[in-house]
Amino acid sequence: MPTPENYDDIIVGAGSAGAVLAARLSEDPGRRVLLVEAGRHYATRATTPDDLLDANTMSLVKHSWGFTAQLTHDRRVMFPLGKVTGGSSAVGNTVVIRGTPQDYDEWARHGNPLWGWEHVLPVFRALEDDLDFGDRDVHGRGGPVPVRRWRPEELTEVQQAFLEVCLAAGHPWAEDHNHPESTGVGPIPSNRRDPRIRVSTAMSYLWPAGARENLSVLPRALVDRVVFDGERAAGVVLSVDGGPYETIRARRVILSAGAVASPAILLRSGIGPAEDLRTLGIPVRVDLAGVGAGLTDQPRIGVFMTPKPGYENEGKSTGQIVTRTTDSRFNDQYYAMVNRFDLTLHFPELRRVAGARAVFGVMVVLRRQHSRGRVTLAAPNPYAAPRVDLGYLSDERDYRLLADGVRGCWELASSPKIFNKGEQLVALDERVMDDDEALRDYIERAVDSAYNPVGTVRMGPADDPWAVVDQRCAVHGVENLHVVDASIMPSMVCANTHLSVVMIGERAASMLRGSV
Repeated sequence: MPTPENYDDIIVGAGSAGAVLAARLSEDPGRRVLLVEAGRHYATRATTPDDLLDANTMSLVKHSWGFTAQLTHDRRVMFPLGKVTGGSSAVGNTVVIRGTPQDYDEWARHGNPLWGWEHVLPVFRALEDDLDFGDRDVHGRGGPVPVRRWRPEELTEVQQAFLEVCLAAGHPWAEDHNHPESTGVGPIPSNRRDPRIRVSTAMSYLWPAGARENLSVLPRALVDRVVFDGERAAGVVLSVDGGPYETIRARRVILSAGAVASPAILLRSGIGPAEDLRTLGIPVRVDLAGVGAGLTDQPRIGVFMTPKPGYENEGKSTGQIVTRTTDSRFNDQYYAMVNRFDLTLHFPELRRVAGARAVFGVMVVLRRQHSRGRVTLAAPNPYAAPRVDLGYLSDERDYRLLADGVRGCWELASSPKIFNKGEQLVALDERVMDDDEALRDYIERAVDSAYNPVGTVRMGPADDPWAVVDQRCAVHGVENLHVVDASIMPSMVCANTHLSVVMIGERAASMLRGSV
C-alpha cells in the first residue's frame, strides 16, 4: 500500500485507456503517478495466467467484474467487463478495428473539435505497429499496439467458407479493415503478434514502463469516491483487499474505470443528477444530469447451429473473417463468422435453447442503435454493483435494424458451404424467418450484448445539458478532475471500441501533459 502522500496524478482504472495514461504520463521523470486497479496486476508474461495470454478465448469469468445488465424490460444478462490490469483488452476478443472518419468528425460536431478525424488519425498511426500495412500512409509501425491480420492458411474451414460465400454474394474484398475507406469482407485485425498470444494494454504499455521509479501500481484497490479541497479534486478514498478505507492525495485525479465504473465513482463523489443523489443520501457537489445517462452499446444476434463432428473448432479464435456493410451509416453492420461460442460458462440464453456445449454460426453486430440506457447506483456502497440498464429495444427502430441483420445472417448461413457443417439450427428456422411476429419474438429472446458500452460521461461543451466533461476530458464544475475512457464518447463508433479507447488514452495523455 503506498503511503498517503501526494502524487501528481492518480489514475483510477488500468484498462484500455488507464494503462496508456499511466505509461505516457510517467514518461516525465518529474511526475509521480499512481495507477489504481480494482483487479489483479500481472507484471510479466511469466506471471500472467493462461486465460489472459490465450487470444483465442474470452476470459469473461476469472477476471471480470461480474456485472449483470438489464438488457430489455424483461431480460437480465451477464455483462462481463475486465477487472485486471489491461481491463477488457486483457479478456476480450482482440479485435482492433478503428472507427470510420465520419465517427470522429461527429464527435467534433458535438462540440469537440480536437477529436475530429484529422486530429485522431495521427494518434492511431503513432500507437499502431501494423505488421501487414505499416508502410502505408494511413498506418503506423513501431507503436505499442500490434495489429495483425489472419493469414489464409490459418483460417478454419467455416471461416474460409464464410469468406467464399460473402464474395459470391457480392461483398467486396477488404484486405485492410482499418483503411478509412474500406468496406466488405476480409480478415479481422487483431492485437496479437502471432496467432495465439493476446497483447493487452497491460503488456504493451505497463510492462515496458514497469521499472520506472515514478510509477506505482496499486492492484486490488476499490475506489469509493473522489475527495476535494474546495472545488479542487485532491485525491481518492479506496480500500485494498476489502480492508479499511484510506485516502490517497494527488494534485490531479483521472478516472479511467470504464463506462460503468467511472460514472459510479462520480455519483458516489456527489457529481451527477441532483435528485438521484439526494435520494441516495449523497451530498450534491455538482448537478450534472449526464452522469450515467446516454449509455449506448452494440447489440449482437445471429443464426447459430450445433456443429457436426469435425467442426467444433475447440481452441480456435472466435472469429477470423468479418464483412462490414452499410445500412443507414457507413459500415454500421458487422457480420462475423463465429468459429465457436463455448456455452459451458457463457451465453446462458443460447445454452438454454441449444441444449449443447457449443455452437457456431453467422453473427451480426449492430454498430449504431437508437435505444439508450443508463448507469445508476443501487446504493452508495462501492461494493454494491451499479445498476446497468442497456435499454435494448426501447426504440422501435432497432427491431427493424436487427431484423434486417438476422435476415442477412440467414442468407449467408443458408449457403450449403456453411449450412452443411451444422447439425441443427438453434431456435430459428424457415417458419420464423417468414413470419414477422415470430422473428420479432426471436429478436427479443436472442439479442445480446457485444460488450462495447460507451457514452455515460459524455464529452461536450458546458452549454450541452448532457455533457459531463469538456473536450480536454475535464469534468465540468470542478477542478483537477478528468475522465478518460469509453464513457466520454459522445456517440458510438462503427467498430469494436477497444482501439478507439486506446486512442483516447493517447490523445488525452498529450493534453494532460500540455502538448496539445
